[in-house]
Amino acid sequence: MSGREELLSELGARLFASLPRSDQRRMALTYVRGLLTARGRRSFRNMAACLGGPRLEQSLHHFVSCSTWDWAPVARAVADLMTPVAPPGGWVLRSVVTPREGNSTVGVHKRFLPGSGQVVNAQYAVGLWAGSPGGCYPLAWRLLLPPEWLEDDARRTRASIPDDRRSETPVECATAAYLGLAAELRGTLPIVMDVCGPDMDTAAAVHRLRATGVPFLVRAYRTLHLTVADPALRGLGPGPVSTHTILAAAEGSRRPLMEPVPTGARAARVLTAAVRVRSPHHPVPQAPGSGHDPYDLLLFRARTGPGQSDEVWLTDMVDADPATLLRTTALARQVDDSFRHVTERIGIRDFTGRSYGGWNRHTTLASAAHAIALLSDERKDLPLAAASVAESAPSPAGPGLNSPVMSAS
Repeated sequence: MSGREELLSELGARLFASLPRSDQRRMALTYVRGLLTARGRRSFRNMAACLGGPRLEQSLHHFVSCSTWDWAPVARAVADLMTPVAPPGGWVLRSVVTPREGNSTVGVHKRFLPGSGQVVNAQYAVGLWAGSPGGCYPLAWRLLLPPEWLEDDARRTRASIPDDRRSETPVECATAAYLGLAAELRGTLPIVMDVCGPDMDTAAAVHRLRATGVPFLVRAYRTLHLTVADPALRGLGPGPVSTHTILAAAEGSRRPLMEPVPTGARAARVLTAAVRVRSPHHPVPQAPGSGHDPYDLLLFRARTGPGQSDEVWLTDMVDADPATLLRTTALARQVDDSFRHVTERIGIRDFTGRSYGGWNRHTTLASAAHAIALLSDERKDLPLAAASVAESAPSPAGPGLNSPVMSAS
């Protein structure tokens, strides 16, 4: 028996104690075992073929797509298991876009992907991850449901979408994923929002993240316009300026602002520029630099080794030291690595059913499988999913946009 199998047998009772029937608890173990051991797509058929033959396929389908067991207590059990073992240093909100054929899979809609410049048929979801030096792991998933799913009564009924689900923007979807985690687990750890793309409503993201009352960092793009509140850069004028212009001016001034700080990762990350700014919706004080304003934000650029694209971030942690900023934003790249090497391989994208509950049960069980893989330290032994790791590399638009985007029909 492998270490992974031993661990699954040992922890299964704890992870699935909330399921009311013993046959459901056994099937949950079987499903997670299928996610960890099947080859190719983690479809019901492939997992059944790996575990016990064709007769098991219908049982797996019914357990996830048609059953009524509540996934929320299972997700909480995963969190209770993992957070003491690998304490998070921050919460990472990461988007996952999965192109799909047809329109029957729950949540599929036409969506423009800035990274590819194309409109594709896709599912859009956000994962809430615990970013930890001991290993990153997902704790919750939220599917974005567009108006065409929620305003079509027949479609909504067929997918068994709850009455309380409403249409959301990507920012609203991400924030709801964070708030869905129990408050005692969230604590005061910073939020790292790495979702959407250049078309993201960053002002809305800042507004919603401020409302959580915890520190936050949100990925910014060169098209974003901000008002400079740094007295050393008054030459840029009082109006909104693009982040690209602001950071170019800061780097060109050669101010001794912040020294490069290594993070101890595979490649040293350095902070090359940082400027105090404000959203255009909030006026700059008449005397910039006269004192801290509650609306002040810090715009900064982080640079990682050769061949890596620069990252631009916006944060309310205006007085944080460079090492803290770099260490916290590095969590986003660590989550990307974990997604590619674990979550992708166990088939997080592979549910193609019509059921809203089925999608949530599948992703919750995938989180449980991810936890088992991480704890057993057998991540490198996971069979490949539908595409190779190389095929699922982040898009040039940045790892938080939709990376990795992989076709899944």
